[in-house]
Amino acid sequence: MACSVVPQEMSHQMGAAPHRMMMKASTPLATPAPEEHARPLRLSDLEWLGELGKGGFARVTKVRHRGTGAVHALKMTVNPEPVPEEEAKVLRRAAGAPNVIGCYGLLRGPFDEPACLLEFMDAGSLGRILWQRRGRGIPEPALAEVAAQCVMGLAQLHSRGVAHLDVKPENFLANARGEIKIADFNTSRILYGAAGERLQVSVTAGTTCYFSPERFAPDAHAEPHGAMAADVWSLGMTILELFLGRFPIQPGSGMAYFYEELKEVICREEPPSVPEDAEASPELRGFVAACLRKEPGRRARVSQLLSHRFLTRRDVEASRRALEEVLVESLF
Repeated sequence: MACSVVPQEMSHQMGAAPHRMMMKASTPLATPAPEEHARPLRLSDLEWLGELGKGGFARVTKVRHRGTGAVHALKMTVNPEPVPEEEAKVLRRAAGAPNVIGCYGLLRGPFDEPACLLEFMDAGSLGRILWQRRGRGIPEPALAEVAAQCVMGLAQLHSRGVAHLDVKPENFLANARGEIKIADFNTSRILYGAAGERLQVSVTAGTTCYFSPERFAPDAHAEPHGAMAADVWSLGMTILELFLGRFPIQPGSGMAYFYEELKEVICREEPPSVPEDAEASPELRGFVAACLRKEPGRRARVSQLLSHRFLTRRDVEASRRALEEVLVESLF
């Protein structure tokens, strides 16, 4: 699977054409829904504002609720099968987490296509923002705030017993207020059973570019800590990519051979790191290194990352202003 680093491969807020969509009753989730969603939604309640993007699995359209003017993103799954029960459970588990995208209900299209009414993030994904910067990475002061909010999003999922398993720039969304939220739970897994027992879950699905070494094993499965450790590796790759302005590993023989080259580099070579000649603080270098340890048991946990010096020693106000400048630039 190739890296998703361009906006047309966005994994969230991808657009959908409005024709032929007749919504059936929505299934409310645990997220507190706005007042206008107290009754089942109808297509006539929504005004289409335009396409946001599309990918191989879903299309997302920007919509406005006619009654209140509230703007949302309507994500419609291309696959006509129902929303997997696992994904619905994840959405319920994640409901109300400040750094997790809000979902206001599950809907069905005319052919029983799954659809989700989502919180709208007007700055789009971090992947889109990076693409717009044309090889310029995100400045370190802004990146520290990005990392803090990304870690908080993962911490909120992990504390609810959920592994995301597709952490990458395209799956972190931003708005002009400087908020960043994690989205897209197609490959996410719940790690504990109804009785609290620890579950082994498959970690073979996701975007291969961001796989940790252990995920390349055939039929790879992991217990809760291992699945969460896989998220931490992907987070480290994401932060490093945002800093460099490009994906940290470059293919040498063209995309046709990229998977095998990627596997070879990640599994057998030293982990990717901040280049020695880059202007980067010891804190940023240490944060990336703590995430990109090859052995899952040696990787930092999100609870440890929350107290990492890269986050705790930043000037919070200055970092937020720097991030807002990056986001405002991306809107024009």
